[in-house]
Amino acid sequence: MKGIYLYAVTLMFLFAPVIASAQKDTATHKATKDTIPKAVVDTTHKPVADSTYHAVIDTAAVKPKVDTTVMTTPTNCYKQWFDYFSERGAKTVPDGTHEVVIAFKSGESCHCFMGKVEVAGGKIKPPLHVQTEGGDYKTFTSLGKKLDPEFVLAQGSEMYNITNGMSVLFRTADQEYGRIFFYKFLNKDKQMNKEAPSPADLLKN
Repeated sequence: MKGIYLYAVTLMFLFAPVIASAQKDTATHKATKDTIPKAVVDTTHKPVADSTYHAVIDTAAVKPKVDTTVMTTPTNCYKQWFDYFSERGAKTVPDGTHEVVIAFKSGESCHCFMGKVEVAGGKIKPPLHVQTEGGDYKTFTSLGKKLDPEFVLAQGSEMYNITNGMSVLFRTADQEYGRIFFYKFLNKDKQMNKEAPSPADLLKN
């Protein structure tokens, strides 16, 4: 019996290092597996192509399309010219051919062009010419515009008058309104009447 016990003890001492080593490897393997982040494991098994595709689709869906177009209101050139002449006044327009600004307005839109016209006896003498971008001049009618016959009849002899450097407000056959401005005779300074101060301010000296 004593011999069998000694034999068992001897075997235990001989195989103890091997068992310990095996247990250590098993523990190390388990620890390594447990400490691997789940995200890394999932990423390793997730196809790269799929993740890239979904990222692109999601970004496109979330990012709104921004309209960078700037909306602007067209300048009312007719009103600008009319206000200038109304505030500043103009010198008498002599006879001869003069450069002019021709302003048209219709509803919310307006267009202003350079042109020239002859003045005879203090009145506008047709035809009215409009300047092209190339520098040439074409008649008012050659551009497809003509005065409204009813309007001309109603105006009579007043149709071609020049007042304060401006023509009368005329109407075309396509229901546009226009006016001719003799801009070279516009006064440089405002010609508005000077308002009087109060009696206390005027008589205090």
